Amino acid sequence: MKSFYIIAAGIALAFASTAPADASIYDFTIHSQNYDIAGEITTSGNQVTSITGQLSGLLNATITGLLNQPNAYFTSDNLFSPAGPFVSNDGILFGAGGYSINIYSVANGGGYTYYIANSQFLGNYYSDPTSAPLFAPGDPILSGTITAVPEISTWAMMIVGFAGLAVFGGRRIARQGSRIAA
Repeated sequence: MKSFYIIAAGIALAFASTAPADASIYDFTIHSQNYDIAGEITTSGNQVTSITGQLSGLLNATITGLLNQPNAYFTSDNLFSPAGPFVSNDGILFGAGGYSINIYSVANGGGYTYYIANSQFLGNYYSDPTSAPLFAPGDPILSGTITAVPEISTWAMMIVGFAGLAVFGGRRIARQGSRIAA
């Protein structure tokens, strides 16, 4: 009967340890011709509730957070999906260095092309970080990563699972040791 409980606990632990984390925090990096962005997105469901990080390249600035809607330069819905498309056509709108920055997607055949657009005005967008042609249409994103950050409850469940394995494994070794001594 005892072995039944041990097997049942092992099966329950296996299912618990493989359950996906209900992560609402994501680390991300984005690389384009003119910008590199590294930061963290916090969501509630698919709605982005905050964004932090650093923008570098033509504009070196700290991300100051999401911008309110409506915005004079862009529309955005601030939706994020870890399965793709990661952002919608309206995108995620945030501030950095006094400018509005929008990361958005455009359907392209069977996939999506992602862009970074900004609200810089008047000048050469590609060589001067303080100026751009009237509404820069966007810089194509060349590469990027998105990684879910597990919640504290996920870490706690994993630690409890390993502790349970250690307890059951230790008892089994102790019983085998006493049989050998007898």
